[in-house]
Amino acid sequence: MKYEGGGFGEYQYWDRSDEGWDKTPCKYAENGVTRCAKMDCHLDDTHFALLGFFKHSGYDDYMEQLFKHEGACVWSTEEYAFMKSARNTWPQGCDYAGVDESGDSLYYDLKPQSNGYFDVGLYTDTKCIEDYTGSYQVEDFLGNFLLGGSGGSGDYGYDFASMYTTLDESLAAWNSAFDAWRICQPCLAHDLENVGYGYDDDSMHGPNYGKYWYGNNNYYNDDAINENGADFDCYDDADYTNVNQCMKFMAKTNMQSATFSTLSLASSQGTLSEYVTREGFTARRNSKKTPNPVGTGIFFAFSFLLSSYGAFMFYKARKEAKNMPTFLETPLSSVFS
Repeated sequence: MKYEGGGFGEYQYWDRSDEGWDKTPCKYAENGVTRCAKMDCHLDDTHFALLGFFKHSGYDDYMEQLFKHEGACVWSTEEYAFMKSARNTWPQGCDYAGVDESGDSLYYDLKPQSNGYFDVGLYTDTKCIEDYTGSYQVEDFLGNFLLGGSGGSGDYGYDFASMYTTLDESLAAWNSAFDAWRICQPCLAHDLENVGYGYDDDSMHGPNYGKYWYGNNNYYNDDAINENGADFDCYDDADYTNVNQCMKFMAKTNMQSATFSTLSLASSQGTLSEYVTREGFTARRNSKKTPNPVGTGIFFAFSFLLSSYGAFMFYKARKEAKNMPTFLETPLSSVFS
């Protein structure tokens, strides 16, 4: 609605670090675009509409596609290095952890938290349903497992072992990086810090001006030339430029429509919105379209009374019909005699 063709430069984006709207991309809008609308689908009064809920059967496939495409351009270099290595350390199902103080076996698996946050839990059964309530913690068995994918270090020479010395710190870093996906992101991968060669004023150039993502080695090459010269180009970790992230989910993962049971589970976890009350991210919500609970109650009460009256009248008519004589009660012999 009211789109002016300015691409990424037509919007202001929510800055999760500064907790405010960043209008900088609008400075680079082409063809005199002045709209600079908020990419606000995570707000209660958004003009965006919710198309549906979807789920991925394998969260590792989902994370792989998300990380190496848009994640490589939306996250900071430190976040991407950490998330890329930590992705491979998450459990892929209920697994054996060890024994508790009584010698009983314990198991561990991913434990969804409210607001879409990740955690790992200890359980007393092989399906990881029954929570363990004893004194042991996950870290007692697994250590700071999120560093296992990199041995405590990652790309760009980060020493994550010294940066995140406990599992709680590693989990906080993981969930903080995922905050980027709790706000609106376009399907088309982009890098808001990558501003091309279309502007002579150096003050208009972003910090990634003239740089591009160099193949699968995952680093910026300062001497390279941005051949396309387009604003906000995302050169991802799979050698794509501005790939359609939503298309990658469709083509490279097993994505399905969310079922009622899935939504009910998400509701109990507090990970959806409008249909699931939760602070922060909200998926669609125009208060003008929200049904009035009082009006809904009156409607159902009226419907119930009308149905009851209809059932009573049907019973009464049927009872009266049984008492009426019929043609077949007359002997056939008298009809043809």
